[in-house]
Amino acid sequence: MSSPTELQRLVILNYKNADGEELVGLALELVEESNGGIQVRVLRDSNLVSCVSVVPLIECRVDDSQDCDCCDSAE
Repeated sequence: MSSPTELQRLVILNYKNADGEELVGLALELVEESNGGIQVRVLRDSNLVSCVSVVPLIECRVDDSQDCDCCDSAE
């Protein structure tokens, strides 16, 4: 994050409506908090995205080769 109070928006999914306008279907807004945490807000267009679920990550330690074994243990 650039600065603790700067809002960053990450657009995940765009789409075009019937008029050909490009619209945001799904985006995240991120703000770094003073305690080092990150506040996340999910923005969705209900015409495209019907549901958003939040699922906790399994703790994953990535080694020098960037391999991760946490995905294998989650199955």
